[in-house]
Amino acid sequence: MKSFRFRLERVLSWRGAQLTVAETKAQQLLGGLRTTNEAMANVVERRAAAQAAVGRAASVSGAELGAFEASRVWAIREEKSLAARSLMLRQSIEVQNRCVTEARRGVKLIERLKARKHESWKAGADHELDDLAAESAIAQWRRRNP
Repeated sequence: MKSFRFRLERVLSWRGAQLTVAETKAQQLLGGLRTTNEAMANVVERRAAAQAAVGRAASVSGAELGAFEASRVWAIREEKSLAARSLMLRQSIEVQNRCVTEARRGVKLIERLKARKHESWKAGADHELDDLAAESAIAQWRRRNP
């Protein structure tokens, strides 16, 4: 009786590696989205703090008002840039999640095939063992009853 050997083991390994790569890329994209969202929150917070500081000030010089306006314009531009990056990352994450799902599907397909082949091999091995036991029993009976 020969041991179980799955011919597509290398394919299963390769598909598993593909899945790992796809999941890693998805995690990297999610990390980038988290970083972008944190940066967006910081910019919004800084802009609100600057606006509140100007609103609380008893008097504001022209230079201070100019600096505040330049800061406000930068913050608005930065928010737009981060919002665009966030949108791009969300779209990339969606695409990558589809890739991960497809890779998982491929791995599961090969794993199910392997399980079916193993069951088939096990049934054959059990049948072979039964035949061997039957032959042994007949041989013993024949030796006792010549």
